[in-house]
Amino acid sequence: MLDKEIFIDSFLGPGKKAIDMGSWDNIEPSVFLASRGLTVFAIDRYQRMLDFEERLIESFEKKRISREVFERIFPLKADANCLPFSEESIDGIFFIYSVPWLEQFGTEPLSAYKEAMRVLKNNGLIFIIESTIERAEIQMGLLSTMMKAERLENVVVGKKHSKEREFF
Repeated sequence: MLDKEIFIDSFLGPGKKAIDMGSWDNIEPSVFLASRGLTVFAIDRYQRMLDFEERLIESFEKKRISREVFERIFPLKADANCLPFSEESIDGIFFIYSVPWLEQFGTEPLSAYKEAMRVLKNNGLIFIIESTIERAEIQMGLLSTMMKAERLENVVVGKKHSKEREFF
């Protein structure tokens, strides 16, 4: 299986901007990304983002996460179909076990991927982790309609190129 830490460190180092898409109230993916030096925008369109923010503050206050990590995470109540970012302003977008939740609450993955492409910088990454290989194959098919993508087991990675179509 692909080593997430090595992969993320290789393509999205400190100082880069990332979106943790569909974070709901789970702070762990955002904390992981922020611990790698990324500025993380944790996005979900539901009120559960208040729970996210409370958990983040509690983790900081109980010293489970450092001030550095805490200050790099920005919870935002926003819709995956209409992200509050300008075109080509984000380095990476992470769908970590979140695609089924997006689907359950009425967001079509293809629509979310199109919006992700709008805000993603040239050479930016979309990183999808699914619960099963079968679900990853479906997401690979959708993502491949917009960008070159590869899949390893339940992980799908796509890279945006404006003109060239080579991968990594």
